Parts: sequence; C-alpha cells; structure tokens
Amino acid sequence: MLKKSMWYSILAIACAGFILLASGFYKAIMVTTMDSPQSSSADPITQTPEDSTHSSKSPNTIQLLILGDSVAKGTGDEKSKGFSSYLPENFKNNTSKEILVQNAGIDGLESIGLLEQLQSQRLEKVIINSDVIFISIGGNDIRRILSLNTLEKDDEFNVRLHSYQSNLKLIFKELRRTNPNSIIVFLGLYNPYERATSLEDARLLNTWNYNTQQLIEEDRNTLFIPTHDLLKYNLARYIAQDGLHPNSAGYQALSNRISKSVESFLTGL
Repeated sequence: MLKKSMWYSILAIACAGFILLASGFYKAIMVTTMDSPQSSSADPITQTPEDSTHSSKSPNTIQLLILGDSVAKGTGDEKSKGFSSYLPENFKNNTSKEILVQNAGIDGLESIGLLEQLQSQRLEKVIINSDVIFISIGGNDIRRILSLNTLEKDDEFNVRLHSYQSNLKLIFKELRRTNPNSIIVFLGLYNPYERATSLEDARLLNTWNYNTQQLIEEDRNTLFIPTHDLLKYNLARYIAQDGLHPNSAGYQALSNRISKSVESFLTGL
C-alpha cells in the first residue's frame, strides 16, 4: 500500500513539472514570435523627402547654386573670382546669414547640356538645399547662328530658338520637381561684339532675350536680369581680353545689378 501511494506521489509531481515546463515553453514561443513595437504596422516608420534632404541644412545659412555656361563659371575674370565670389559679397549686405556657394558652371555649355546635367540627378541634393539658383545659359546656343549668312540666319534662328525654349521648359521642370521654393535668378544675354554687329543680329538677340524672359517669368519665383544694356555702353571697361566674357569689373557690375534685384527676397530667407 505504501509503495502504491509513493508511485501516485511521484506521478503527481511529474505531471506538475510537465505542466510548468509546457507553460514556460509556450511563453517563450509567444515572446520570440511577437511583432516588435517599432515595426508594428499600426505605427510605420516613414521618411519623407523633406526629412531626408533638409536635415543637414542650417537655418543660419543661405545656399546659392550657380548653373550654366562659362559666364556662370566666371571665365574671363582676371582675378579668378566671377559670380561665385562677388554675389556672396553683395548678398551679405542684405542678410546676416552665412552665404554658401556651389558653382556647377561649365565652359561651352548649351541648354541641352544643362538639361542633361540636371536629369542625371548628380546635383539633386545641392538643388534641394539651394535657396537661390543662378542660371546663365543660351549664349552658346545663339552664337552659332550669328556666324551664318543672312539667308540662312533667320531659319536657323527659329529652329535654335524653338529647341532652346523646349530645353528651358524642361530645365525649369526639373528644378521645380526637385525644389519648388527656391528663387531662380536668370541672366539675360549681352552682345560682346556690339560694335561690329548688324541691325539684324541686334534684332535676333533682342528677340531671344524677350522670348526667354516671357518664358521664365511664368514661374512666380523667378527673376530675369537684363545685361545687354549694362554692357553695351561699357564694352571697353567690362569685357575681358578674350573679347567674349566679362572681366572682373564686368562681373562685379553684373553682381551689383543682381543683388539689388534680389534684395527683397533675401530679407525673407
């Protein structure tokens, strides 16, 4: 009888141990298969473009991006400065913030080249963080036309102007896709050969500038800066020895005009 009672006790203890072990095993399974609170579908972690792109931009800076051709680059300045140096110096008169500059100007660049540069997205992060985007483009598009004879010139001008305007629309589309709020400052064309230019060439240049201005001013946050009148009467003072680009004095004069035009915008940045 005693042995029988002992076996019952051993069996009861074993059952209790098995139940305890099974309970612990069940809890362990629940813990290891449970969704983490950080990855719960009820509270997803998302990162918007604004979060990822503007996190590195300081509110105490104004970022300037310079795009376009050799004039944008600063070619011709005997002091090797150009807009990259003169614009920040002038902008400082209207803001206490630090001016940061990125110059992506390329010698010989045409409008199709600028479009391809933007579509490559190599400058996308810089564009996103830019408060002011400065553009000089079109001079190389029209220069080829001016060397043609009169009979060919008008037809080729219309073809090139149409192509240029199409590129310009896409350029603005790319810029606004990436940064809808920046101020875009667009530099009009001047004629470094003013003294030797025919009335026909002068008319074509004026038409080019007029059409450009009409197109870009469809964007509410864009400024067109005319340059032809400023350099026309100061070729000896403002054109470099290469006879094409502005010299140091020319870049400074253009920068002064640009700075006065964007003064009211800078106070709001």
